[in-house]
Amino acid sequence: MSASTILSPHPLEPDILILMLKVVVGILVIVGLALVLLKLFTSSPQKLVQTNIAVNSDDPPLKLKSIGVNFSDFKFTKDKLEFNRLFMDYGFVIPANTTSTGKDKANPQPTFVVPLGTPARSLVDGVVVAIPTLWSGDYSVLVTTDGKMQKWVYETEHLINPKVKVGDKVTAGQIVGEVSDFNKGAPKGFGSVEIGILKGGNPPEHVCPFAFLDESIKEETLASIKTLYLSWESYIGNKTLYDENSYQVPGCLTLDSIPG
Repeated sequence: MSASTILSPHPLEPDILILMLKVVVGILVIVGLALVLLKLFTSSPQKLVQTNIAVNSDDPPLKLKSIGVNFSDFKFTKDKLEFNRLFMDYGFVIPANTTSTGKDKANPQPTFVVPLGTPARSLVDGVVVAIPTLWSGDYSVLVTTDGKMQKWVYETEHLINPKVKVGDKVTAGQIVGEVSDFNKGAPKGFGSVEIGILKGGNPPEHVCPFAFLDESIKEETLASIKTLYLSWESYIGNKTLYDENSYQVPGCLTLDSIPG
């Protein structure tokens, strides 16, 4: 054996070269994927969250900045009230003997009994899409994000003397009319107005409006609803009218959607 044979390395077999090349390529691929994932999760977490909401969310596009009336509009009275309430919750079950169908009905829109002449107000910033005349001879002001009929519609319902017209831009809290006198169960000098968030579909459904309050009014509004419950119960001497501790969201007896 010559000295040159002893000092020269053995040539690598082709199969071994191919195997080593595959290992190197595999390592490079893994490192590349790791770098991509690291950049994705560290540089733009906000973008990920927003994308997820846009894809999966089925919430109304606008949050309520008004509930249609001011809490100072509620005036207590000893006169007889239908259902013994000035504030009727979303989901309150209206007894069969008082409905047109002769069946119990879950109230799809919170109802407020307030003095006649009380301003009725827009729930959101948007554009008036329609002002239909209702079965009761009064009106509903319907608002959407852009004045076109959409999946989500915001209602201030049962009002008279409309102050806006179709196509008008409105801001939350803006006066759009006056409460209606359609409610024959209200005391003399009182009227009623209802509010709703309507989700289009077949059939259309309403959702709990107080679950979609803007952060700017959310805490104060929910606290004011609880205060109204307690004050009214104390005034009429019936502390069982509202079960304040049972509400997931004050103002709504259920968070389920209600047809209608």
